[in-house]
Amino acid sequence: MDPFDAIDDQFASYAKLLMEDPSARLGALRNCSFFQPVPDDWLRRICEMAQVRTFRSDVSITTQDEEMKAFYVILYGAADAYRNGKVVGTIETGDCFGEAIFFSDGTITTSATVIADDKIIAAEFSKDAIHTLQSDADAMVSMNKALLLALFKKLKGANQKIAHLMLM
Repeated sequence: MDPFDAIDDQFASYAKLLMEDPSARLGALRNCSFFQPVPDDWLRRICEMAQVRTFRSDVSITTQDEEMKAFYVILYGAADAYRNGKVVGTIETGDCFGEAIFFSDGTITTSATVIADDKIIAAEFSKDAIHTLQSDADAMVSMNKALLLALFKKLKGANQKIAHLMLM
């Protein structure tokens, strides 16, 4: 068997496992840095709302300035974020994107085009899932902490890029 075929088979098997086995999906979410502040009881509930999605290399997961339809956490793989055609960041396993959907009462557009570097497995949370979470104040205590930490991490990365650019 070709080594690349074996990798494809492993990817497909892992994706299928996450789609079909709630305990495997819970374990994958628990291993994501984004979900670290979320207690297990809430993570189990959140896990039930996750739709496991796969994306192939060079596929646009979101497109800049289009309506934001979901929030994503990468369970496996990495993607690049592009703003006006330029790479502005990399999103890796455990990281999230589309978090602005939590902060909007209406329609909001994406700030970047996110393109899979290679194969990606992501937990996708639809607008309906987000609304369900938002309707539960206890759930949002944990999610707000996770969101703030994720935004802080992105801000820290942006500040480092700015500092680097200023040194050039």
